[in-house]
Amino acid sequence: MKFSQTLMLGACALAITGCAATYQEPSQADAATIVFRKTGDFTAQAFIYGGAAECTERHHLPVMDAEKEIARKVTPNAPLSFSMVYTKNMLVVEKFCVDTLTFTPEATHRYVALLAVTDGRCHIDLNDTGTPAAPLASPAPVPSTEHTWKRAMSEQGPFCG
Repeated sequence: MKFSQTLMLGACALAITGCAATYQEPSQADAATIVFRKTGDFTAQAFIYGGAAECTERHHLPVMDAEKEIARKVTPNAPLSFSMVYTKNMLVVEKFCVDTLTFTPEATHRYVALLAVTDGRCHIDLNDTGTPAAPLASPAPVPSTEHTWKRAMSEQGPFCG
């Protein structure tokens, strides 16, 4: 591989993941949990934003290559914005898409954000599975707002268009 190709691939990978700060989970006992899950054999990554209104203060979660999901605790009763990113291949970025949602998690609830890609377009299905004390028999769709994602000039954002 030529040096210029290697440099371009590195720039693409950096553009996708940036230099985002690592997410710090809340320590409160009533924290909600969100599980980020992907539907297929592709590379995905999730980002949680500290500022939900405009998707500012981006915090990255680990890249999901072989593993199909990761879970994180989040602050309940406050708006939460997050993005999930799909890439066909991290070494040679052929396809790329992002979906961004905002919702308000309830205390102790567990949510599943499922990233699916159809015809090169990302879509997140967000469902509430209930609480550990009262799981739902069937996951319930969660009201959320979908945003247009835009590349910000820094990790401070805004990433919502």
